Amino acid sequence: MLAARLRGLGSCFTTLHLLFEQRAAEVLGIPFDQITQAALVPVAHTQGTDFKAANRQPADSLVHWDRWT
Repeated sequence: MLAARLRGLGSCFTTLHLLFEQRAAEVLGIPFDQITQAALVPVAHTQGTDFKAANRQPADSLVHWDRWT
């Protein structure tokens, strides 16, 4: 994904297609009974090149040690 960005392409890591894994395998020509899909990384040209860091929550608000919350 970083190499794509370097070349002006956008990409994203997605697993949503796994809800329809068998159909995705048919469309993409993947042998469903032999290959396990883990993710799909669509790549495309972007609109513009003014990339910037995404807004992110501080890690402290997301990471918990020895407890759930």
